[in-house]
Amino acid sequence: MKKIQSCFLTLTFSLILIACSNTNEQNRTIELNKNWKFTSAVYEKSFSASVPGSVHTDLFKNNLIPDPFSGNIEKDLQWIDTLDWTYVNEFSKPANLKKNDLITFVFKGLDTYAEVYLNDSLLLSANNMFVPWEATVSQEYLSDNNILKIIFSSATQTEQKNYKKLAFELPEGSRALTRKAAYHYGWDWAPKYVTSGIWQSVEMIVWNKAKIENLNYKIEKLDSNIAKLNLEVSIESEATFSGTLELSCKNTISKTENIKIKKGTFTYNIPLEIKDPVLWWTHNLGNPFLYDFDLVLSNKNSIIDRKNLKIGIRTIELIREKDKYGESFYFELNGVPAFMKGANYVPQSSFPGVVSDNHYKQLISDAKEANMNMLRVWGGGIYEKDIFYELCDEEGIMVWQDFMFANAMYPNDSLFIQNIKTETEFQVKRLQKHPSLAVWCGNNEIDEAWHNWGWSDSYSAKDSAEIWNNYKNIFHNILPNIVKENNPEISYTSSSPLFGRGNPRSSYEGDNHYWYVWHDAYDFDWYNKVTGRFMSEFGFQSYPSLETIEYFDSSEIKTTDSEIMQAHQKHHKGNFLINHYMKNYYPVPDNFNDFVYVSQLLQAEGIRTGILAQRRAKPFCMGSLYWQLNDCWSAISWSGIDYSGNWKALHYFAREDFKNVIINPYIDKDTLEVYIVSDSLNSFEAKLHFQLIDFNGNIKKEETLPVIIKENESGLYFKRAVQEIINEDSKSNHFISLEIKQNDSILDSRLVYFCIPKSLKLSKFDILTNATHIPEGYLITLRSNQLVKNLYIELPFKGKWSNNFFDLMPGIEKKIIFETELEIENILEKIKYKSLNYILTENKTPIK
Repeated sequence: MKKIQSCFLTLTFSLILIACSNTNEQNRTIELNKNWKFTSAVYEKSFSASVPGSVHTDLFKNNLIPDPFSGNIEKDLQWIDTLDWTYVNEFSKPANLKKNDLITFVFKGLDTYAEVYLNDSLLLSANNMFVPWEATVSQEYLSDNNILKIIFSSATQTEQKNYKKLAFELPEGSRALTRKAAYHYGWDWAPKYVTSGIWQSVEMIVWNKAKIENLNYKIEKLDSNIAKLNLEVSIESEATFSGTLELSCKNTISKTENIKIKKGTFTYNIPLEIKDPVLWWTHNLGNPFLYDFDLVLSNKNSIIDRKNLKIGIRTIELIREKDKYGESFYFELNGVPAFMKGANYVPQSSFPGVVSDNHYKQLISDAKEANMNMLRVWGGGIYEKDIFYELCDEEGIMVWQDFMFANAMYPNDSLFIQNIKTETEFQVKRLQKHPSLAVWCGNNEIDEAWHNWGWSDSYSAKDSAEIWNNYKNIFHNILPNIVKENNPEISYTSSSPLFGRGNPRSSYEGDNHYWYVWHDAYDFDWYNKVTGRFMSEFGFQSYPSLETIEYFDSSEIKTTDSEIMQAHQKHHKGNFLINHYMKNYYPVPDNFNDFVYVSQLLQAEGIRTGILAQRRAKPFCMGSLYWQLNDCWSAISWSGIDYSGNWKALHYFAREDFKNVIINPYIDKDTLEVYIVSDSLNSFEAKLHFQLIDFNGNIKKEETLPVIIKENESGLYFKRAVQEIINEDSKSNHFISLEIKQNDSILDSRLVYFCIPKSLKLSKFDILTNATHIPEGYLITLRSNQLVKNLYIELPFKGKWSNNFFDLMPGIEKKIIFETELEIENILEKIKYKSLNYILTENKTPIK
């Protein structure tokens, strides 16, 4: 489809062209995020509060508690969630109010049980963290000086009172009764901080006559010539009047419709046609093109309200069809089967109110830079803020969206059911406009837990049947019906995984959470044996960067089994499993800093094994989302990016393994198989270059093969017995270099080793370096006389390396960039290196 520079619109009703001359906009939004104070019964005075925020972060900012993420303080802060907390804001009456102006107070996020008072009159009661709360009053309710007061009741105390009323206990206890983020109650990567507070903005909207509540669209028909859309405009009005809706795209064309606005809240449908539509694609398959629309509601040439809407035109469908293996599970984007590459996303902090727009921009940028085209928003966190989805739209990253239900069974009383209906209807309507939205998923691991973890064994047959029927009502009835009614073009799946651990169907149908590697200590080669149709979870832990460790543990001598280190390792077997696997694949250093480094290599190589196996298995397997992208605090965890924003080895490796075209080698039963996996939508000719090289840089064998790489496919291009390539004695000091070349351009390269890392005969090396100041920072040039395995380069300054943990081939120059705004004198003297060569050749030293 040809690219167009402006939007050509055809509205299928009678239109009148007018100029964009409307003035005197009536509606205005006033933020009420400043001048908040908070207190509790244990204090005799109030303290300043930050909004958005939480009680924990407010206590810390006022020096009333230590940093909740430091040391071993978590256990000493559990008293916070047992108390009620009061937040107060004093504000002035808005100036220049007109007759009949209304005031709507919007609380975008209250966590969680709260009563809101305006000048001592109850404004509203809240009981759900995942929805905004609104109340509208006439201006007569305001005086010159006003007080908003919010009393947050303890979530743990409230839910425990309600829990006692149940006929039987539920798995995972009372948290299932509270509609707040499940990870706040602790997880195997998160601390237990059951928060309270105002976690999103507070606004005061001054409006008269009407306001646009929501603006959405549905694609009714799409082909190469035309896109037919239905624009849905939800308007709340206090009166019936004749209005005008003006729609424009990038201010190039403006068209209006005279419309009768009715009193109350109604949705008005506007048919919309876009000729020669430009499609939205994930960034690896095309351009994530967005049409930028403005909608203005006017009355008698005076603007009442306006909304912006960015539209991405695309089709997305989860294809589940019976086949010779079982049932497919893949996403079809604009009619093309698309392999999804990415990770599971968790909230960026235990206190999500403190996460800034810049944090979102950086993390989504990091995901795109690692060639990810899908993120799974995990069901134990939060429905993310608007900016998360907007960035995914802009950057071309699809979103697997869990509803916020995870690892628990839920009650079926009418109040709870109505609460989750309100929540899910709101979230579906809020998020349906985003072209990045790929699928709605009912929950995380609940079906699996009930059937495969023994949860159902704890109940009588009668109680078990009731609990399961409650589950089916929510996840097989209520949620899919809400999606079908409000967002029918997006597929729904009831649980992730669909079948789960121990069920043989999990390898041939649905999505798969494969945790036999890690939880059950299966070796990494099991990733090659079990790929599943769509791997939506698999993972391995590592330690974070030394910068992050220093943040929570400033001890001069650090050990893996110290009290502080154990407090930041939330998996009960985490350190044991890291050690167990490290002994199998790597040397286990005595030095703590070296141990941290090797733990990251271990994680990266393990997950690389899974990613490459899953991509090789295309189209049987059509998704690889590892656990997890990021952290919510400073911890030893499965993340590829630690809490300080530093890339672990995993993220660097994933960037290589998620490229659109990759060399994908596999030694299977003493046979080297070289696959080339392409997600490109075009076939092309290239050359596969093969070299056998020793660790000193001597080329022993060399071969070049012409290849035709087919579009969107995994193919076997080279197969040879290892004994034909190399003899047994040379396996530990030789490697294979593979490159795909198109003309003079290297599309991908890959090194293949014949031994596990601890068996490699690596040597000490000399390395030559050079540094050049460039606009981005510093260009570092490296060259070595020996193979340097997993070279890690660091500087004691904040910045970002373009590459790290890489293998430096002997005699081959390597250039990397250190991005920084700093001017660093004598930079080469400050660079430090770490490598597997050093770990294998140096004498072990005491922990320090």
